Amino acid sequence: MPAIIYTVLKEFFVEIHQHQVKARIMSPVNNDNVFVFQTSLYYKSKSDSDPNQPASTFTSYANAERHLLQYLEEFQNTIDLGGHVSEGTKI
Repeated sequence: MPAIIYTVLKEFFVEIHQHQVKARIMSPVNNDNVFVFQTSLYYKSKSDSDPNQPASTFTSYANAERHLLQYLEEFQNTIDLGGHVSEGTKI
């Protein structure tokens, strides 16, 4: 399987209840029509046994950014309601 090289288009650094969350939007160097995002931490609610990993592949930058910001807002809301933090992607 060939290696895929990504260009980092935008990085976010937010702090949610003393948890530093890093997030980035990237695009493969050889494909301008694919955008992905990663987060360094995931969240899980009290009732879920598995962390909520976001859908992360999109066909436009605007959709990737909108979904990432929505994910970070859901992260904040879940932690506010007693949710837990789980290890995400190593960034």
